[in-house]
Amino acid sequence: MIKVAIVEDNDTIRSGLAALINGTPNYSCVAQFIDCESFLSKLKSIQVDVVLMDIALPGISGIEGVRKAIEINKD
Repeated sequence: MIKVAIVEDNDTIRSGLAALINGTPNYSCVAQFIDCESFLSKLKSIQVDVVLMDIALPGISGIEGVRKAIEINKD
């Protein structure tokens, strides 16, 4: 099972992606976040294989969020 987290501020897009992922065999959306700050605060407590990250997010951008996530979780 491939575990996916979504970081997207648009509710419609976020829920649509989650539905698509959960409807795909061997994939599961295990976490959804509306911003990088909430994603980064939970990163150590969730186990994911893939993160779908919006680039244009309020607060920390998706690009900076990926950089910070790599620093937090070197694995």
